Amino acid sequence: MAKQPNVLWICTDQQRYDTIGALGNPHASTPILDAFIGEGTSFSNAFCQSPVCSPSRASFLTGRYPRTTGCRQNGQSIPKDEVLVSKLFRDAGCRCGLAGKLHLASCSDGKVEERTDDGYDDFFWSHHPQPDWPENAYTQWLAEKGKTWDGLLEEERSPYVRGGPPAEFHQTTWCADKTIEFIRANEGRPWFFSFNCFDPHHPFDPPAEYLERFPVEEMPLPSVHPAEAQRQTTFQKLDREWAHDNPGEFHTGAMTDDDRRQVYAAYMAMISLIDDQVGRILEALRETGQDRDTLVVFMSDHGEMLGDHGIYFKGPHFYDCQMRVPLVIRWPG
Repeated sequence: MAKQPNVLWICTDQQRYDTIGALGNPHASTPILDAFIGEGTSFSNAFCQSPVCSPSRASFLTGRYPRTTGCRQNGQSIPKDEVLVSKLFRDAGCRCGLAGKLHLASCSDGKVEERTDDGYDDFFWSHHPQPDWPENAYTQWLAEKGKTWDGLLEEERSPYVRGGPPAEFHQTTWCADKTIEFIRANEGRPWFFSFNCFDPHHPFDPPAEYLERFPVEEMPLPSVHPAEAQRQTTFQKLDREWAHDNPGEFHTGAMTDDDRRQVYAAYMAMISLIDDQVGRILEALRETGQDRDTLVVFMSDHGEMLGDHGIYFKGPHFYDCQMRVPLVIRWPG
């Protein structure tokens, strides 16, 4: 190792543990991550500190519990005096960058989240691919190419699934592009980079070419016990009818078995795209001779109910499928 090591932190959004072939899922198409797990250390019992985005991200970026940071739910902001790991890396002399989501503060209604002294020198922010904010760097990138996110969507396959932007214009691909640009631009100096794609977070809208790889009829149904609903809490019962208890968004209570299989196929297709883009990033490390100087972390902020226990998305539910996430660390040495 010729220099201070680099750190590449790959964090997906809403990816549950059992979504990778090497972790036991026969329906997954994840050859890159399968090989990556074989080269590194996979933690089989990694549980996030919160079942929703902001508190979980605030926790793993500070090393502190949500009750300590004070960020306990989405819509709350991390206190300005909390120190992020990215700030520590910058103070240690690393060039720091981010592509995609951060979500340590409220960013609803078109408001860009307020940054703390987070340490990021290169900040390619895109909370999610929808063009809700003019400052969305992914939206600006699409505009430069004469495209819009809405214009790239395909017709709905069902009330729950649709084909999203083609892979070449997808936010996951854009995050990988920015990561690769950063890796190449900072060869020869220590760096820390956060790859934070929005997928496989809902809506379930993978590129159509990826969706076709997963035959709907071969997908499994969610795990639901017939008598479970009677024992669930009020919040859980509400979410069994409408995801996020938001009538009009995702009508869980009206789903057929075919609908459920389509959602599972779309979710796995989104992860397959992530797998391909992780492969491009790892190849860039090899091509630039930085693979043996770079610690690579792969993880997710929390899981996805995916119909288990009759619920989709996420919420105040501490089921294994929402709290247990993949965590893999590769350190060639």
